[in-house]
Amino acid sequence: MSCAARVTMHRAIAAWLTERPWRAAGAIALLGMLTQLIQPITVLVCAIPVLSALHFDARTGLRVAAVGTAAASWLIYWMTPAVMTGTFVGNVLVFFGPLALALLLKRTGSLNLCFQVAVLGIAVLLVVVHVALPDPVAFWKPLLMLVLDSMQQAGITVEGDRDAIIAGWAPAMWGALGALTLAMLFGSLLLGRWWDTLLRAPGAFGVEYQNLRLGIALGVTVTVVFVLAIALDSPLISALAWVAFVALAFQGLAAAHRSRASGHLNRGWLAAIYVLLVVPLSMTLTMFVLAIWGFADNWLRPRRPASL
Repeated sequence: MSCAARVTMHRAIAAWLTERPWRAAGAIALLGMLTQLIQPITVLVCAIPVLSALHFDARTGLRVAAVGTAAASWLIYWMTPAVMTGTFVGNVLVFFGPLALALLLKRTGSLNLCFQVAVLGIAVLLVVVHVALPDPVAFWKPLLMLVLDSMQQAGITVEGDRDAIIAGWAPAMWGALGALTLAMLFGSLLLGRWWDTLLRAPGAFGVEYQNLRLGIALGVTVTVVFVLAIALDSPLISALAWVAFVALAFQGLAAAHRSRASGHLNRGWLAAIYVLLVVPLSMTLTMFVLAIWGFADNWLRPRRPASL
């Protein structure tokens, strides 16, 4: 599919969702049910209330998110009653997190501020978790044991000592969850913002996104976190490093788009980056390269006088 065709398709999706608010709520309900089976579409689903809030107002966005979340939770409960409590809480956090960022964006008009708030918010939540729980690493061990049991029941053979596998996975779980949450939250905001600008001001999103930047304060914090992660064996520092890694990858991707817009990067290379990001075998390496690019961009790109 060509770039023009893809833009036309997304503009049509945005126009259909905003023509009647109930369509947005219905789409959240139906697609939200599928997020249990196809995790990547979570970003698509969470972008819908973002679009509603930006295109209409805060009340419409909240109403769309509330109705859609309740309907999606009920449909999931109807199919699998055992997961109701966890699913409802998860859906509330997933659907209303991007909406909160959208309301901040609508009020301030700063996508970069939303980026910084999302990174800082996830980091604060991780600190709270590690302070509140007596043993944050041990929290995951029974859950990982259930995962291994489910894999075995499904006929998936897991070689090696189960205790050793769990001991290796558990310290990384909070960091992985924080990184995934940041990717979902901000990814949904980006998609919803793009949809909104396709209807209001085509082309405006590109300029906005290309100026994404952690800034000096968060840049220094991220640098310190990486240094401490190398020097210390701390579950909290390790978890924060995961979040910092994803944040820098977002900025690196923004830098790639800016290089494409200025003619320094071929469109084919930019397309290759996105392909590599969705291929499991190359995803981690691609994000690592983007994170390095983002780190360099944060410190080496000339700053405007009003930059934070």
